[in-house]
Amino acid sequence: MKKLISLFLILMFGLGYGQQKWSLRQCVDYAAQNNLTISQSKIQEQLAENDQRITNNQWLPTVSGHFDNSLTIGTNHPSINKGYQQYGNNLGINSSITIYNGGLLGLNNEKAALNIESQKFQTDKTIDDISLMVVNYYLNVMLNRELLEIAQSNLEISEQQLDRSQKLFDAGRSAKADLVQAEASLAQEKKNVADAKIEVDRALFNLSVLLQLPDYRDFDVETITLPDDLTLPLYDLDQVVNIAYSNQPAVKKASTDLKVAEKDIEIAKTGFKPTISGTYNLGTSYADYFNKGLMTDAWLSQWYDNITNVFGVSVSIPIFEKHNNKLNVEKAQISRSMAENQMEQQKQTIRENVQAAFFDANSTFEAYEAAKESVRSNEISADFAQRSFDAGVLNLYDLNIARNNLIVAKSQLAQSKYNFAFRMKVLDFYAGIPLTVGLE
Repeated sequence: MKKLISLFLILMFGLGYGQQKWSLRQCVDYAAQNNLTISQSKIQEQLAENDQRITNNQWLPTVSGHFDNSLTIGTNHPSINKGYQQYGNNLGINSSITIYNGGLLGLNNEKAALNIESQKFQTDKTIDDISLMVVNYYLNVMLNRELLEIAQSNLEISEQQLDRSQKLFDAGRSAKADLVQAEASLAQEKKNVADAKIEVDRALFNLSVLLQLPDYRDFDVETITLPDDLTLPLYDLDQVVNIAYSNQPAVKKASTDLKVAEKDIEIAKTGFKPTISGTYNLGTSYADYFNKGLMTDAWLSQWYDNITNVFGVSVSIPIFEKHNNKLNVEKAQISRSMAENQMEQQKQTIRENVQAAFFDANSTFEAYEAAKESVRSNEISADFAQRSFDAGVLNLYDLNIARNNLIVAKSQLAQSKYNFAFRMKVLDFYAGIPLTVGLE
């Protein structure tokens, strides 16, 4: 009975997975939670947090215990004037604590916190990169679905045209060539539909691979319907650049890494400062002779009588360290220069990306507007060709040319529309607008 219930639950889960259609938000969220590259970055976050806990613990004292045993074989003991054998042991606890080391412990703790922040920004950047890819792949599914609809619509027209040509041929009002042409046109449209279905499946497969799903076969997504009258929002390029400087994780990470480099300089300078340490040792010992004539107290008595407490303070002042401290400071200063350069590189990259997004959005909008005009013109041309064919002044071959031109124009319009939509999402992304806004 339990096996039947388990099998039923497995089947229900499989059916539910197959029937579910993923929204764009679900795809983006799933990628952010399950993508292996993002997961690896989050593991790096955990390592950085663990390093900070280790740094925090450096404020605590160290405590260790010891228990030593020894056997001494001597050649002469003054009390018995002959050789002797002695067994002894000692035990105790040692503790030490850093009182002052030039602020090194505090600086290391601050650096560890900055490293955590830097790694979190790296994770955010990875999530943004993957999310942009998810939006692009998702829109590619929408594009291929629209191309499939165009192909299916043309298939219906070809079927109607073949039916009409068959009736005209049977009535003796058209030549065999027109019927053959209609049959060839229908066969081509069927192939176009089959190819379009494959491209839809391919786009879904590519998206499922990006999401790293265990099985792509039952994967499907919700349809987003983009209007045919998309507009180009007004953006100020300099304003978008400044927003990107403030919001982009890559710039934030570079800024944090610069702070880490500056902290390394302070850490290196502590090598010139003295270190003050405090120590405390608690111990006792026991000894026993194997020779007659050498009497010792019982081991418990000795342990009690031999207890010692030792308190100490030590000061270590660097005088000559083979120039290592000076070189460490110079090395840290070079690292800061590299971090400053990396910061400028990230800003330059962001500036170039925003400019490219701005250019792509404007250029693809122009292409989109031109594609809409091309569709309007070809619709008029195809309608005129259909009327001429119905009037008997145009053959089927020329009619198909006009129809194919319309198909090409509609396909180009769909491609330019989704291309513009994605380019606008990239520009919106740099302007601080979430990727899924306007697509849900």
